[in-house]
Amino acid sequence: MRSRRSRVLRVALAGVILVAGALGYVLVGLRLFGQYQLAYANYQVDVAGKCDTLITWTPPSEIYTAFYENEPSLLTVRYRSPNPQPLRLTLSIPGFTQAQSFDVQGSAAFRTQSFKPPLLGASALDALVGPQARDAQIELSVRGANQQVCDTPWPVRLESRQLMRWQGTGGKDLSPYLAGWVTPQSAAVQTLVGRAADWLAAHPQDYPAANALFGYNGGAASPDAVRQQVDAIYDTLAFTYRVHYVNPNIAYPDGETQLIRLPQDILSSPAPTGMCIETTIIMASALEAIGLRPYIIIVPHHAFLGVSLGQAPTAPREYWETTDLNSGVSGDAANVHGDGEFQQWKRQNQVLRTIDIMVERQHGIGPME
Repeated sequence: MRSRRSRVLRVALAGVILVAGALGYVLVGLRLFGQYQLAYANYQVDVAGKCDTLITWTPPSEIYTAFYENEPSLLTVRYRSPNPQPLRLTLSIPGFTQAQSFDVQGSAAFRTQSFKPPLLGASALDALVGPQARDAQIELSVRGANQQVCDTPWPVRLESRQLMRWQGTGGKDLSPYLAGWVTPQSAAVQTLVGRAADWLAAHPQDYPAANALFGYNGGAASPDAVRQQVDAIYDTLAFTYRVHYVNPNIAYPDGETQLIRLPQDILSSPAPTGMCIETTIIMASALEAIGLRPYIIIVPHHAFLGVSLGQAPTAPREYWETTDLNSGVSGDAANVHGDGEFQQWKRQNQVLRTIDIMVERQHGIGPME
């Protein structure tokens, strides 16, 4: 009797083990399948039937248009054709970009093609300002050897050209893209430089070391000459344009996105106002325009201007606090304030980022306009 009970228990235990093993196998399989689905959730597949072509791509659901010109590509398309044939692939975003076409050879194996269609023009970005955004479509078309055209549309959200995205995928720091807002060739900045030259000429007693806006003058400009050129541009903003500082802080490092206006957006206003990052960008734009080397200094929720006093990489830097535009003080006082502020943040180990505009240009981040 005892032996029979023991056999029953062993059989029951074996059954439990088998059920548990099967359940575990199923659960592991479901988990792996879930991971697969997550990994490929945005992987779009299209069969261009009449064109005898298979297309796979991962189109974005939104585009930060302020970054568009400085991105290496918009998307990559994978294509194959069971029957080898020449294909023409064309991609565009109507109302935002031109069409971009590539003539490729379809084969049984997948091949890839990257796209970044050129913008329609500056107006394509200028139509997206402030909180404005719009829905659009990415249109991909395939033309096969039989001249049939097969279209594959995808909806996309075009974000405002003023929208700065501080963090990318995986928490990537995107603050270097601020260099795109520094626009030395814009008409508004060129006008500012012209007015600053007039201001300097009209007040020679205030700028004895700088009789013109000559940048580093081939390396011959003294530190005082550099300081006084920066002061002249600052004073022009303060006393000719009467730019006023408004209080909102920048969202860096905690925020994800923030509206930041271009210099032209502010300087073209009859009553120009700007937050710290915007007035710093205006100054940086004018300084780059005359050949000086500006920096954007970012500390917790605030930004101010840095400038190299010479051409050499080891040249000392000084700093200007553009929030003083509200105080009616001159550029030399804003310089003293900025220098003290930088040292204070440095002692606290809170200088979070230094955006060197010259270096970012070398990294391929050009002006937005």
